[in-house]
Amino acid sequence: MLKKILIPNFFRRRSKYSDTIIKMHSKKFKYHKYLKIYQNCPPEDYNEINILAYRWVHNTTDKNDFIPVNLINEPPQRMLDDTDKMCMGYGLSVFNSHSNAIGKYESLYNKRRKHLKKVFIEDMGNAVAEIKIEREDGIGNIPNLDNFGHFTFHEYENKEIMNSIICKTKILFNKNGIIKR
Repeated sequence: MLKKILIPNFFRRRSKYSDTIIKMHSKKFKYHKYLKIYQNCPPEDYNEINILAYRWVHNTTDKNDFIPVNLINEPPQRMLDDTDKMCMGYGLSVFNSHSNAIGKYESLYNKRRKHLKKVFIEDMGNAVAEIKIEREDGIGNIPNLDNFGHFTFHEYENKEIMNSIICKTKILFNKNGIIKR
């Protein structure tokens, strides 16, 4: 299926001739057997992108760092009727900047009671990976600036963005358990 769409400069192919790109979801996605269950998954407004993205990971690589949340855990019951959220759960959550990744991490971390903060770190990681995502790696949506620049990225089959990590930055905490900035 070919479709012309307008997209912001941030996601646009470099061209002096046009503000449009031709978009095609003809490539197979890594988790296609799950995605095909949902209508319009991934959504048609997702595009191939070149971007530096930031994702929470463990300082020492963990097998779950680059596995979609719906494959690690059963989705929460409240999401079972929400096709958009279920579809997103088979993509990877990433952010458009290091500071946005830390900001969202800190926001979620600070909402937890003291005894659950350790579990949060064990589950979500203790570092931020900078990842070079290229068009041939998959597709993503436009970063949501109202949600710390978060966007969802769906990898193509046989792609491993884990191999595109440029660097990792450990998330540091002070003696009181507060994130150092």
